[in-house]
Amino acid sequence: MKKLLSVCSAAVAMLSLSCNVLAQSPNDLAEIRAQLRGLMQRVDKLEQENTTLKTENATLRAQGESLQNETRSLRRDTASVADAVKTKGPDWTSRIAFKGDLRYRYEFVSDETNNAMGVQAVADRYRDRIRARLSLDAKVNDDVTVGVGFSSGENGDPRSTNQSLTGTFTRKALDLDLAYLDWKFASFGNLIAGKMRQPFYKPAQTFYFDNDVTPEGVAATFNRGRWFGSAFGYFINEVSGAENTRTADTMLYGAQVGTKLAFGSNNLTLSAMYYDLAAAKGRAPFFANNSNGNTTVSGVLRNDYRVIDMAAEYTTKLGSWPLVLWTDMAQNQGADDLDEAFSGGVIVGKAANPGSLEFSVGAESVKNPVSPSWARSRMPARFWMWCPHSCATTYISAKGPPSAPNWLSSWS
Repeated sequence: MKKLLSVCSAAVAMLSLSCNVLAQSPNDLAEIRAQLRGLMQRVDKLEQENTTLKTENATLRAQGESLQNETRSLRRDTASVADAVKTKGPDWTSRIAFKGDLRYRYEFVSDETNNAMGVQAVADRYRDRIRARLSLDAKVNDDVTVGVGFSSGENGDPRSTNQSLTGTFTRKALDLDLAYLDWKFASFGNLIAGKMRQPFYKPAQTFYFDNDVTPEGVAATFNRGRWFGSAFGYFINEVSGAENTRTADTMLYGAQVGTKLAFGSNNLTLSAMYYDLAAAKGRAPFFANNSNGNTTVSGVLRNDYRVIDMAAEYTTKLGSWPLVLWTDMAQNQGADDLDEAFSGGVIVGKAANPGSLEFSVGAESVKNPVSPSWARSRMPARFWMWCPHSCATTYISAKGPPSAPNWLSSWS
């Protein structure tokens, strides 16, 4: 545009010079002035068009910058959505944990009890058994966990998840073993409701509560520093009937408190528990009508069960071998006689990793069992004197979960 103006100015100057030289009449001057006005109008028009183009260019530049900003924003939003899509799946799956194991076991059972004729009453038994367990824990949020589990078993036995291979290839049951809600209401405490794992502490191999038992009800636990404990209320039998009959439900109430003490690399755990089998006297709260050696009259329990249980476990090392010494003592405050029980044992080694080995030996003295339906299923129900009670060897021969060892010898 500046070049154009320069050209026009030069033209005007040349015309003016020409006018001075050549103009000889007023008519010639008027024509020259008209031409100059025309040129000036064209210059003004070009300047207006130039201003319009500049304005439009600025507008387009602003629109371009706005589009670039929107594009960047869309890219950021798209990346955020993509990241959310990528992390949504893994985040969801990370909240669910599956656990399971499968065990195959061959058993030889020999009961050498003789009958009145002095002959072994029961023939030796040989059987193959499997155990299958599958469970999941799902974190609903940072404080709430839901657990569901299934296991094999025979006839719903609460003390065993073993299934014998028999029955002409019939399909085997997979029962509901766990169904609970776990709420962490504080940094030190949990509230659990449903069919759950046992929430209280037990020493290494106590004989009083079988590990397969999953009680049903409500429990609260705490663990703060060296102190721990629990309280629970469990449903044994829900009873219904006429108004004038005894319909109180059989329940198990209890509480436990304990402490963990460290002595260098050694540890001592102590616990005290009290539990009450309410509304059980005069009834038969047994699985499969088996009292497990508890004192009965006409098939029902003779005594109440208000049990005090004291347990201790000391862990140390014997050279490079883990060593555990444990004991568990109980007394039934609801009986006048046959009211005490004692068990204890030693464990050397730990069957946890491939190639590891574990030995254990235990003994018990039970004047009357202290748990009608949930004492350890592999143990005889009643002993009247001190006796060697159990001996086991465990060896982990291949990679697998520690909860599913390969037993080389079973309880004797």
